Amino acid sequence: MSLSSRLLRIPKRSYATPSTVSYTRKGNQAQVAPLAVKTVSKLSSGIQIATVDDKGPVSTLGLVFSAGSRFESLENLGAAHFIKNVLIRNIPDDVITRTVRETELRGNTLSTTVTRENLAIFTDFLRDDLVDAVPLLVRNLFHDQFFSHEFLDAEPFVVAETEASLADPSTQVVEALHKTAFRTGLGNSLFCSDDDAHSLTRAKLLSFLSQRLAASNVTLVGSGIAHEDFVGLAESAFSDVKLAASASAPTPSKYFGGESRTHSNSHDPAHFVVAFPSVAFSSPQYPAALVLRALLDGGSHVKWGLPGGATGLLSSAATGKTSISAFNSSYSDAGILGIYARGSNGEIKAVIQSGLEQLKSLAGGKSIADAQLAKAKKAAIVSLEAGNVTREDKVLELGGAVLATGSVLVATDLAAAISKVTASDVLKVAEAAYKAKPTVVAHGNSYKLPYVEDLKF
Repeated sequence: MSLSSRLLRIPKRSYATPSTVSYTRKGNQAQVAPLAVKTVSKLSSGIQIATVDDKGPVSTLGLVFSAGSRFESLENLGAAHFIKNVLIRNIPDDVITRTVRETELRGNTLSTTVTRENLAIFTDFLRDDLVDAVPLLVRNLFHDQFFSHEFLDAEPFVVAETEASLADPSTQVVEALHKTAFRTGLGNSLFCSDDDAHSLTRAKLLSFLSQRLAASNVTLVGSGIAHEDFVGLAESAFSDVKLAASASAPTPSKYFGGESRTHSNSHDPAHFVVAFPSVAFSSPQYPAALVLRALLDGGSHVKWGLPGGATGLLSSAATGKTSISAFNSSYSDAGILGIYARGSNGEIKAVIQSGLEQLKSLAGGKSIADAQLAKAKKAAIVSLEAGNVTREDKVLELGGAVLATGSVLVATDLAAAISKVTASDVLKVAEAAYKAKPTVVAHGNSYKLPYVEDLKF
């Protein structure tokens, strides 16, 4: 049917009566996804390298190192975000113009990112460009040279990026959540403020990098790369790099809890979070935490679908004006889990209280039906894979796992672990979280939004 005939056709509207929906698998489908070839090894320099080869035509390489915002101190706040914007720079005996132009001519990409735990530089390329990609990343990171103009040129872009990001209330809430829950370390802001940018100097940036660039804090991770081709190139690229064997251990994350409130225009939608401590991604309980989040989640994942689909216990708390969802953010040594409501300032209290009752019932040992658990497991696996939107996201996650545990944890590994989660495992995570002091973050009309004392825990 042509486009014009579809537009002229008047559809007949029909209404279906409610009925029980059943699902039957159709056809012969693979029960288990094919396994990618994953390998981890250590170079003579002490740096770990890892590959996950899916045999595809495109490769992604990431140089990931433990230099995220959690490692900043009072003297260098904002350093991680600032360095992210100057990682791709002039290198000895060459200029950034050549680097960028050659990357463009090959059809490759070059990008950087920063998280609370790691900084990374990435490149995407066709498999046969590996010989050029490895030295490109290593040369951009491992040289102690910042020209004045590079530093000065980056400052306004860093500040503009911060302002643009924090214009989103959701980002403000996430920042306040981490600050209130952890105070320092994981509570450090992911963004470099205007004041921080003005107080940073090239010497401070280089000092921050030198403190973090030890062999134990660096990993080179490739996706779509054959390990046997990778090892020799990595050894050659790092042959002239001198690194300490290890750096000082970071201060272990400590959860505090508390309350943060930000007043905004009374006509803007309200944002309200209640969170509790969760587990690290290296914890044996991590798969259970993912299933708990999926079991609770009241967010809609299907266009025109009902809130929460068939798995979200929080979906009963949502209204036409206010949505509610569950989240779990896990790091190398800590995590945070909770519920997030967005919508009408006047409805937030009732929606959040209803959501807390669902979490409280699980913490109290409420039984989970087999069908509910099975659906939550499937939703957890799908959400886990869907959360890695880009190839860079996957490589960054792999790099974080290598730095924290010394091994590669791919989606199939986590899917297998999730499939073994029992109802008892989920209830234990809920119980451990709920008995801790909550972290409450309110953003909206503070005259209408509840205080922590107004909620029943």
